Parts: sequence; structure tokens; C-alpha cells
Amino acid sequence: MTASPIPQKLGEISALWQAVLTTQGTLGAIEKLFLENKDLPACIIKAGLDVVGIFSRNAFAEVLSRPFAREVYIKRTIANLVEIGIVDTAPLVLPAEMDVAAGVEAALSRSSALAHEPVIVVKDGISLILEIDTLLRIQSALLQETISTKDKLLQEVQRSADELRNARDLLLKSEEHLEGEVLKRTLELEKINSNLVHRQKQIDEELIVARTLQQSILPTSLPTHPAYEGHAFMRAARMIGGDFYDAFALDEHRIGFIVADISGKGVPAALFMVLVRSVFQELAQQAVSPSACLAQANAKICARNPLSLFVTLVYGVLDNRTGEFVFCNGGHLMPYILLSGGAIEQLTQRPSPLVGLLDNATYTEHTVTLAAGDRLLLITDGVTECFNSDDEVFGEMRLLHILQNSHSLTIKELLGEIDLSLEKFSKNIPASDDVTALAIHYLGMP
Repeated sequence: MTASPIPQKLGEISALWQAVLTTQGTLGAIEKLFLENKDLPACIIKAGLDVVGIFSRNAFAEVLSRPFAREVYIKRTIANLVEIGIVDTAPLVLPAEMDVAAGVEAALSRSSALAHEPVIVVKDGISLILEIDTLLRIQSALLQETISTKDKLLQEVQRSADELRNARDLLLKSEEHLEGEVLKRTLELEKINSNLVHRQKQIDEELIVARTLQQSILPTSLPTHPAYEGHAFMRAARMIGGDFYDAFALDEHRIGFIVADISGKGVPAALFMVLVRSVFQELAQQAVSPSACLAQANAKICARNPLSLFVTLVYGVLDNRTGEFVFCNGGHLMPYILLSGGAIEQLTQRPSPLVGLLDNATYTEHTVTLAAGDRLLLITDGVTECFNSDDEVFGEMRLLHILQNSHSLTIKELLGEIDLSLEKFSKNIPASDDVTALAIHYLGMP
């Protein structure tokens, strides 16, 4: 049975939903629509023939999670919900003839709060709903198809080379045919090589776009506060990587920090990274504790993880008023504490399970209190598991040596020293894993 071709344009995607309610409908009508259509990601709100906005399943769940929301909103008209800002009145609208890659770029260029919300695709004058997960899966499939085509071309080159060698041996016995046959095979090989170079150029261009998108997702600087200083960096082992870091203000005094390592490498890991980051930003802003955040994120990721990828991470919240750092470790390396007096501590508590691997996993919180002048370092295993040309591993002892001699360095200089030491150690050998580090220097309240 021949597989269906992968959509190239947004309008070719089969999973486009047509679900419309008018502003005269009620929240109850929206609830009925979502109950009757379990996979429906959103519905379009219209006033007459005009599209007023889009109301996603996530937004609906958020509204009903508010205290007394059902009693307050269930009988109100959708027009009332539009007036009080519950309906997204400025959804992303894309034309059906847009390429899938351009659609992904447009969707992910939105703010982190909206990056995973559905978009509207206009096809033959009709507004249809497209779920971002579907769009990301199709983009991943397109990239995988491109890579598969490259592999097939390489195999064809190998087969042609083998045929050429066989032909040479045969033609040595028939010298009169040698020149013509060699010329024929050479021209064929040149044509195949030309196609391969062209295809490789296309792949490189697509990977450059993916790398640019990934780098734009990572924060260029961490949130500022007079009680602390923070810096981070990520160096991918390939054109695009699976590690990431993030930091975001939760309120006036608390800041959340994440350092994560996605299983696998390349395109699938990078796309999975976008999903994980969006899920954690959404949950963290709901003021849930780090352990609850990991538990809820694990449930969400397990529910939409067709490639069975997983992530190890540390998510922690720093209270700048007290120096208290409350964190949860999902199968990741424990943080290093660099005390102001020069001593170094690495927490030894057992990590909780990986995220995205086990349904109903439970997660445990840990708390450390930083004094003024103390520093905290979060890394991925790409730091300690960096190899050189002699197949030696960088290891924790070399990292501890750097940390023990870092008392006079700023945290930005410390991260630079770690990165430079890894580069010198590996002697320009291509890295086998992504490298990520995030450092916090607690200064204390002024």
C-alpha cells in the first residue's frame, strides 16, 4: 500500500478543523462542542461573517479552572467573553498556500504564551483550525523525508561506484569497449553527484533555518533583579541540538530556572525541545510548585509524545528575598553550590524520574538556602562527558578543578572558562553531546 504524500502546503493538511460558533452562543455551547469532539483543539468565533477570534481548548480549561468560573461564565454569551479578554481576538491567520516550514516559523515566532496555541488556516475562503502539534509533526516528517532522500542518493552513489569497479574489471578483458563504458559510467556518476550536492545544499539551508529558530527561542539574557546575577550558554553538538535553558520571572521576587537535556539529537530533539519548553512556561506561570510542575508536565508530554522521546531536567525557583532555591530534579545532574567561602557542595539526593517516559511518575522537591555571595551551577552531562581524540572523558574532577579556582571570577567569566576548557580538552574533535550551563550568583537583598 502506497503511503500518502506528506503535505507541503498548509492547505494540503488533512487535520484541519471547521468548528464555528457565533458571539451569541454561550460558554455552555463551547463546552458541549469540546465534549462532542474530543480532539478538537479550538473553535472559531464569528460575528456575522466576520471572524472575531479563536477560543482554544487550553483557554477553555483555564477559564473553568478559575474559582466559581462555571457559575459566573457558563450562561454568558461569547460576546461577553470577548469583551473581558478571554477570547483571543488576534489569532495567527495563515493562507492555505503557505509552505509548512513558513507556517512553523510564523507559529513559533509568537510569544511563549501563544507558541503552542492553534492557528487559523484560510482555505477557499473558509477559516479552518490547525493544531500546532500537527504542524510540528508534519515539519519533522518533511525533514526526515529530506534526510532519507539524501541517504538513498548516497546509496545510489555507492551502487554506481560498485558497478563502475565491476565494469572496469570486465572491460579490461575487452579493451576496445573500455573507453566508451568508462565515459558512460563517469557521466552517470557526475550526474548523481551533482544531484547529491544540490540536495545537500537544500538540507543545509533547512537546517540553518531550524538552527536560527532554535537560537531565537533561547533567552539572550536572564531576568534581572538587584539580589542576583545570572548567565547561561548552550553549544549544540550538531547544527541543531536538544539541550536548552530558560529563565522567567514568576512574580516581583521569584525567578524560575530550567536546564534540560532532550533524549536524542538533531531535528526530532529540537522539535521536542519546543514542546517541553512551552509546557513548562505554561505550568510555571500558574504558580505551581517545582514538583507539581514536573508531574503535570510529565502527564502532558506523555500524552503527546509519538516519538517516545524524554527529557532530563532541573527546574528550580529562586526567592530573591531569602536566597531560598526550591527545585525538582527529573533524572538530571544535581546542582553544584559554590559557597562564598570557597567550598563546593554537590547535592547527593536521589533524582526523581525522567520526564516524558513514565505515566503517573511522582516527583520530590529539594530546598537549599543561598547566603549572599553563594553561587549555584546547573549543567547538562555534555560538560562532564566531553571526549578528546584519545577517547578520554573530561569528567567531574576537571570540572571541580575549574570551580575550585573560580572564586575570583564572575559567573559570566566562569561559564566562559568552562566552555574554553572543554574546547581545549577536545582539541576541536566534534562534540558527541550538547553542552549547556547556567550559573546564578546570589547577592542578597540590597
